[in-house]
Amino acid sequence: MVNNSSMNVLSNTSNSNSTDIYSVISDVTFLGYYSLSMVIIGTIFNVLTFFVLCRPVFRDTKVRPTLHYMRTLALIDFINVYGWNLDHYLQLVHGFTLNDSYTVASCKIFSFLNYVTLHISAWLRVFICFDRYLCLSRLQPNTWFNKSKSVLIIIFGTTIFFMLFNFHLLIFVCYRDDSGQIIRSSKLYALYPIYNQIHLVIYIGIPLFFMILFNSSSIYHLIQLRHTTIVQNSRIRHRAISITIIFTTCLFFLTCAPSTISYGYFYNTLAATVTGRRLVNAFDSITFTFPVLSFPIYLITFSEFRRATFGFVIRNREIQPITNGTRQPHVTNIQLQHRSNTHHLK
Repeated sequence: MVNNSSMNVLSNTSNSNSTDIYSVISDVTFLGYYSLSMVIIGTIFNVLTFFVLCRPVFRDTKVRPTLHYMRTLALIDFINVYGWNLDHYLQLVHGFTLNDSYTVASCKIFSFLNYVTLHISAWLRVFICFDRYLCLSRLQPNTWFNKSKSVLIIIFGTTIFFMLFNFHLLIFVCYRDDSGQIIRSSKLYALYPIYNQIHLVIYIGIPLFFMILFNSSSIYHLIQLRHTTIVQNSRIRHRAISITIIFTTCLFFLTCAPSTISYGYFYNTLAATVTGRRLVNAFDSITFTFPVLSFPIYLITFSEFRRATFGFVIRNREIQPITNGTRQPHVTNIQLQHRSNTHHLK
């Protein structure tokens, strides 16, 4: 996820001071390998999340189009762990980054992808919260936003919009100065800290407002459902996934907001001291953890996902013969399928 230290440390005249401070921080190597561990764990978790969400039990997207958002976010989180997160490891352990010190082309591409994926991730979470609100607040959620094809249009449109919004990073940002050093800024306009402040508004500020609004309404309707004695099955079916989404979006801001705010307004001040540098690294480490959290959150709060995951992981073990000439494996699989169908609407 967001690690603007690579972005700022090597791209302005204060770079040498930040590098000197890095050299006297004793836990730099640990933080670098922590970032690498997040890349490895995040890769495994997000790939597993995506494949589980593609299991037969989750294929009815006409009934629950929210699954389109969840699958897309799993792919976005997969990409995010290879952005600033990977650069943080390369910088702290090996002394170079793909974003600033490799080639001008890599600088442009990684700068573009890092911002695009974060913006898409934030706004898809806004739309998923809106979807949950519609599903919980209406007896028959049949609006345009709740249709499977409409959700795919929203995802595609959001992706195109933020690719165009950040397209200037591919054209005007990153160049070599007279000494041959790669500068992640622009010759035509001052990129930082202005763009970090714009990023704060687009990535945290506006999405936060809408998420609080929609999640508050969803929580209200969930409380109403709890006190209702006769509830439609459609509402019961959406309760577990709604709780999961609300919990995930709360963690999104708790983990990502401190780092984004610090880079938008306080980076130069914090980077000037060892204590400030440690604080920035702590914020980065918290942020790096978020792309890894969706999988354990789903396991804890989303019972249907948990059952599908266990079935996906142990499926091959279940179909192996237990004793020669018996049909026990076949019976076991039928029982598992029956239990999955029985709990499908919980």
